Amino acid sequence: MFDVTGKVVIVTGGNKGIGEGIAKTFAKAGAKVVVWARNEADNKRVCDEIMAAGGECAAFSCDISDEEQVNAAVQKTLDTYNGRIDVLVHSAGIMMQGDTKKVPAESVSGFRKVVEVNLIGAYLCAAAVFPIMRKQRFGRIIYIASAIHQRMAAGRVPSYTASKTGEIGLVRHLAMEGGEFGITVNAICPGSTLTPMLQAMITSPEQLAWRKGQIPTARLATPEDHAYLAIFLASKEAAQINGQAINVDGGQTLPWVDRDTYFQDVEDR
Repeated sequence: MFDVTGKVVIVTGGNKGIGEGIAKTFAKAGAKVVVWARNEADNKRVCDEIMAAGGECAAFSCDISDEEQVNAAVQKTLDTYNGRIDVLVHSAGIMMQGDTKKVPAESVSGFRKVVEVNLIGAYLCAAAVFPIMRKQRFGRIIYIASAIHQRMAAGRVPSYTASKTGEIGLVRHLAMEGGEFGITVNAICPGSTLTPMLQAMITSPEQLAWRKGQIPTARLATPEDHAYLAIFLASKEAAQINGQAINVDGGQTLPWVDRDTYFQDVEDR
C-alpha cells in the first residue's frame, strides 16, 4: 500500500525545511527525487545525503518565480528520467518580515515578492508539469500551503497569509482541470513546524512555549509529519482525494484559546 517506488517526484524547495524532509522521505520510500531550489550548495548536500542512504536523487537550480527557469528545470527532469514526471510537491516558499513600526508593516515591493514566489511560482510549476501528466494520464500535484489559510499568520505578514490562502484557491481550480486525466491536486496545510524559518522567528524559550501552547498535541510538527501525508496523496490509493486542503497541525486551528487557558479549571491534567 501507498507504494511510490520508481515514481519521479519533483520537490520544489527540497533543500531545506519541510521540503527537505519530504524529499528524503520520498527517496527512502523508493521514489526518484528531483530537488528544485536556488541554492546549489544545499541542493548538492541534500542529494549527497539521499544517495549516501541508498536513494536516488537529482537537483537543478531553479527560481520558481521565473517561468523560463521552471520550464528549463522541467526539461532537465524529463531528460534525466526518461520523459516522466509523476509527482510535483510544491514546497518552495518565503516569508518576509516587514517594518513593524509602520502600518501597514509590509512594503508593496516586499508584498509583491512574496506573492511572486508563493503564489505565482505555485502556478508556474503546475502549468509546466500539467501537459506531461495529462499525456501520462496520471499525476499528483501536492502543495505545501499553510493552516493559516483558516486564520492568519502570527506576525504582521499579510503577504504570507494572502499567498498561502491563494494557494488553496489554486488547488480547487487545478483539481477541476486535471481530474478527468488522472491528475489530482491537493494541499497539505502545516501548522507550526520545526524548520529553520520558524526557528529563526523563535528568539526565546517563552516564545517556543507560547507556540506549543497553541497546539492540543503540545508539540510542534516535524517535516516528516507532512512527508507521510504527501506519500499517501502521491499513491494510487489516494486517487479519489482531489481538491482538498488537509491540515497537519496537531489541532492548532481548533481552539480560539491556548491550552493552559482552555484547561485552567482542570486539576488532574
